[in-house]
Amino acid sequence: MTALLLFFHILLFVFSFAFTAGISILLGKLAAGKDAKAIQAAFRAAQPLSITGGIGWILTALSGGALAGASGLDMTAPWLLMSYGAFAVLILAGFLMHAPWHAKVIAAAPGPELDAALAAPSHRIASALSALAVLSLLFLMTVRPG
Repeated sequence: MTALLLFFHILLFVFSFAFTAGISILLGKLAAGKDAKAIQAAFRAAQPLSITGGIGWILTALSGGALAGASGLDMTAPWLLMSYGAFAVLILAGFLMHAPWHAKVIAAAPGPELDAALAAPSHRIASALSALAVLSLLFLMTVRPG
């Protein structure tokens, strides 16, 4: 049973990463092209995929909790507590920073308003926080320090 949970936990992690970070990287490359119609069309098309990725992160955490419980791990082990914190940063950055920025880009009028939305520092900050959270989770899940 734990092997199956581990498989789903890792599968969900990869899926969620692809549907959030992967799409964000692609949108960033597209935004550099300065084609307002293409940018907004891509952001609109990507929005449901990003939401699906966010749901995937929640499922990743739930499958991880189920895996830890089935494996008899101490749910208060230091590496798990740090994982909870990294996951909270990832989810908060997604829902409080990435999602509102994404919506602003979609709603912005082409021209200076769209340029300002694309250049918003909140996106770069959220991307850095998300990247650090994902790297921390990878480290904590593989090394299990403490």
